[in-house]
Amino acid sequence: MLDSTMANIAVNAITQNLNTSVSNVQWVVTVYVLAMGITVPIAGWAIDWISGKQLYLWASAGFLLGSVVSGISTTITGLIIGRIIQGAAAGIIVPLLTTLIVRAANGKDLGKLMSIVGLPAVLMPILGPTIGGFIIDQLNWHWIFYINIPIVLISMTALIIWLPKFNPTQPGKRLDFPSIILFAGLFTGFILGITKFSHTAKLDQSSVLWPLGIGLTCLIGYVIYALVLPKRALVNLNLFKTRSFSAASILLLMSGITLNGAMFLLPLYFQNIRGLSVVWAGIYLIPQGLGMLLTRTQVGKLTDRIGARWVVVVGILIATFSTLPFAFAGSTTNKWFLLASLFVRGAAVGAFTIPIMADSYTGLSPAQIPEATTATRMFQNIGSAFGTAILATVMAHSLTGKLPTIPHLTTSYNTAFMWSIAITLLALIPAWFLSVKYSGVKK
Repeated sequence: MLDSTMANIAVNAITQNLNTSVSNVQWVVTVYVLAMGITVPIAGWAIDWISGKQLYLWASAGFLLGSVVSGISTTITGLIIGRIIQGAAAGIIVPLLTTLIVRAANGKDLGKLMSIVGLPAVLMPILGPTIGGFIIDQLNWHWIFYINIPIVLISMTALIIWLPKFNPTQPGKRLDFPSIILFAGLFTGFILGITKFSHTAKLDQSSVLWPLGIGLTCLIGYVIYALVLPKRALVNLNLFKTRSFSAASILLLMSGITLNGAMFLLPLYFQNIRGLSVVWAGIYLIPQGLGMLLTRTQVGKLTDRIGARWVVVVGILIATFSTLPFAFAGSTTNKWFLLASLFVRGAAVGAFTIPIMADSYTGLSPAQIPEATTATRMFQNIGSAFGTAILATVMAHSLTGKLPTIPHLTTSYNTAFMWSIAITLLALIPAWFLSVKYSGVKK
């Protein structure tokens, strides 16, 4: 999480230092998510095959290697390779962490549990941009990757000493290669298609249609495969018979656009429109993180008591209204008004992410948890990549044929934020199908 938030704040610095374009640097963010998406299904299988502790240590070592490669890179190609290694390791670590903790808790008090597990996701939007901005200002962007080295070494030491072994539940379970190939094609096709679209802003280009077609073909292929051979498929489609799981999956896909897309835009807006340094851009994002921290613990308890539906619906509405000022903000908009809006937005985002994650496990058996984690993480990763690519496309399209002056850039950012708001409002539809509890009885 620290690495991801610092990478967002470093986009401008990397663009200038490597003498490349924002479209190219976007791949630094996109390939990380792409690599995560491909390895997430493997994590779901591996945790049933080998010790959870052993898997965690190997993945941490991979993240360490990716950080070193990214840090020493002097070309955009080298940096992208390092980010692929990092993303592949993160694709193991993130679902593994959730699966092990949910398994250890035996599926109880998931709202409260997710509020604790998700604490790094709250603290890093506060610390990441600020630390990253300070590092870039005082040193250079390479150090946002070097800082991972001591953190990973400390974490690996802690894992060796304190993490339980977590014996595999199905030792010797075979990895289903057709599932992996179809998932990889699905994920890669959709991400490459939407990224190419963000560069061209034209849907009828072969460079856009071919990868999208491959992604759609792999999706249809996997559905057929999972229906014919449900016991071999990595993610059993029976999961989607649970209404709350289906709703949560759709919401995780959409929240990637709301969360990651906005986090891509905000640092750039503060630097390019407000003229702030990279350090101050990070400091301006602190209120959003504080807002997330404010609601984090209480919303988990509230979800366990009343269910996820109304918590998420209210969170979406508040997030919509608190993002609205950025759809009209310019270079002279009152900064205190924007900071207050960010604080409220952070509180709203914190209010609807925890219930969605918790409700994705509601009503599932312990045996379904690894598969559910694989599926939800895939939706979350695809949404994250789509969010960045879609909003980058909107910005590029609104600047077509115009000089990148402050007025034109401002209009471009306003339009992108408006798209983010519209997609957030659409999330109200699947939110209605999340669980509700009346007098302790789930509906």
